[in-house]
Formats: sequence, C-alpha cells, structure tokens
Amino acid sequence: MHEESEPIETHTDLHITSLVVHVLPQALAQVAAGIVMIKGAQIHGSHPAGKLVVTLEAPHAREILDCVSQIELLDGVINASLVYQHVENWQSLNQEVTHD
Repeated sequence: MHEESEPIETHTDLHITSLVVHVLPQALAQVAAGIVMIKGAQIHGSHPAGKLVVTLEAPHAREILDCVSQIELLDGVINASLVYQHVENWQSLNQEVTHD
C-alpha cells in the first residue's frame, strides 16, 4: 500500500518525519483516506490490526507538528508515535552523486 498526497513546494530545508499511527481496526481505511489528504503525507504500509506507517515532508518543523496534530484528530486514531525526523537542505538533495 503506497498512497501519497500532493508534493510539497521547494523551500530551503526539507523536514522528513516518519511515524506509526495506531488506529481502531474498523477505521483503518477512513483514517488512511484522511492522512493522504494532508499535504506532504505518504502512507508506506498498513496492518489490518490497525497500524499505518506514514512519512511527512514539510519545509518547517512546525508544519510537521501541525500534520501530526491533524492525524491525531482523525476519527479512529488512537495514537501517532514519531519514529524518526531528519532535516536536509534542498541544495544538497540536488547535488550530483559520483561513484568511484
């Protein structure tokens, strides 16, 4: 299962966060539909017991926190647990990688 929302606009930094969203099993599809409506959110996996693996991308940490709050407020969400966060400069993402 790989669903994603619209890509974010290019800014100076890219904040990438991964989280596990614990959901009531009967609300899994509804919550997944709500998450993909959030700009910069992608669902990378799910489990029928009620777990979603999600990444968020945004130009600022506060926008990441806003997205997490939006997820936590979706009907059927039990908890959203942050697993990882990384900040990368957009310029470094556009540099050519050479192989020796």
